[in-house]
Amino acid sequence: MNDYKYRPNPYIFGKPIYQKKQLFGRENTVKRIQNNIKNNIKITLLHIQRRIGKTSLITCLPQFFTDDIKCVTFSFQGYKNRSILEILNNLADEIANTIDGVPREVRELADSSENFFRIFLPRIINKYLSGKNLVLLLDEFDVLEEDQTTFIHGKYLFNELKKAVNREEKLFAILVFGRPLKDMTYLGELLQKEGQETIEVGLLDKKSTHNLIVEPAKGTLEYEADAIDAIWQLSAGHPSLTQLLCLYIFRFCIQKGIKKVTHTHVDSILDEAMEGGKAALKGFIEPLNENENLFFRAVAKAQNEVGENRLKANIKKSQSVGKRLAEEYGFLEEKEDGTGYKIKVELVRRWLVKNYPLSDKEKLQVEKAI
Repeated sequence: MNDYKYRPNPYIFGKPIYQKKQLFGRENTVKRIQNNIKNNIKITLLHIQRRIGKTSLITCLPQFFTDDIKCVTFSFQGYKNRSILEILNNLADEIANTIDGVPREVRELADSSENFFRIFLPRIINKYLSGKNLVLLLDEFDVLEEDQTTFIHGKYLFNELKKAVNREEKLFAILVFGRPLKDMTYLGELLQKEGQETIEVGLLDKKSTHNLIVEPAKGTLEYEADAIDAIWQLSAGHPSLTQLLCLYIFRFCIQKGIKKVTHTHVDSILDEAMEGGKAALKGFIEPLNENENLFFRAVAKAQNEVGENRLKANIKKSQSVGKRLAEEYGFLEEKEDGTGYKIKVELVRRWLVKNYPLSDKEKLQVEKAI
């Protein structure tokens, strides 16, 4: 009985998940990727919302592949201003380091863009994979589109990759990006031509969120239905923030000797969880420019206010900042009744209202900004 207070906390927050058994709620995403490869769809487009647990998914994804697949993961983060040859050199290094037995002279075959795709990759596939498929999991592909002086790199590499996967029967690619697809027209053209759809990775659905809440602590804590609903209402299926709430719930209940979680326990840890998760919560506003930051916070304040007021009226007038955030950011959406906008994740909204309240001056700035 005394051991109860010393049970390890099974929830993971603030760091990536490295084991597939701890990755809850992404089963459908993984299944769709597996089916694409099984059905010989050579390029899969994976659109992952920012701050939604991308690192965990990318890290664990290769663990779900069968033994007939060798996966090489490479991120384009930091390569925005690099030449194509530099990018391919580093990708060749990653391939050679991941696959056993690749000698230096084979690695050095990738001494130009043409040789990388036409000599190096075929040699790797035919000589060093024992009949396995090679999957290139290419993260942050949209980084190559950020700078107008180098955006052509993305289209060039995509076109060369497309030709390579069509030539090589056992070569596949998964392109991971966070920007809207409309910003990369050549990817949209691929989908249209091949009759494919982008695999979207965003907030978890209610069933997946339930599993993320319940499964890690099974045998130690039991969650009442009202507790699960309270967590769902706060996190809206955001995997990291669901883990944050559950981490503090587990800690609270273990310390108190509680074995059945109710909604009152969820309420009890809310302030502490927001304080402990502030680094992650700040991530929701850090990417925003000044006007976007102001608008996001204005929505947070106005969202649950009863009746019409000047702030709500100003928010409704927005045809630029609001629509852009709703389309590109993923955590803001238009209200169903068309009366304005709302923040999808209630925990984020509460944290903003508590920690970044609008001053009277900023309320006036909202009106001017839109």
